Amino acid sequence: MPRAPRLAALILALSAGAATAAVHNAALKAEMKQIVDPASNTLFAAGGDVDPANGPDAAKVPAARWTEAAVAAGKLKAEGQALVAGKYGKPEGTWQAESEKMAAIAAAAENAARAHDGAGLSKAANDLSDVCSACHGKYKEQS
Repeated sequence: MPRAPRLAALILALSAGAATAAVHNAALKAEMKQIVDPASNTLFAAGGDVDPANGPDAAKVPAARWTEAAVAAGKLKAEGQALVAGKYGKPEGTWQAESEKMAAIAAAAENAARAHDGAGLSKAANDLSDVCSACHGKYKEQS
């Protein structure tokens, strides 16, 4: 194959890959904004509400708050599992490891919320925040 057609084919393949990556990035950003951000905010707030270190009122959290935390954690677990499965085409290295941690810690948070375990939910929420920060520090575009 002459050099010019090979070069054109390579440029076309690279631009198609870049377009696919841009679509994946846009979809990932939208999903983070629509699902992950609200669910994590709910979980982090609930983790603070139920933390026994915050005093005796932590034990008085209404049942609905525990349910909200469990539902939020379930959404985060599902997102982590989808990321592990390569939903956005980055299932390798640190991305893979951080996604696996997200799914596992969100599962622990969900279990703690269903058991009304304030210390467990608070710990899981804090651990999840650390995982989110580590992943965002490496992969999220900073503006």
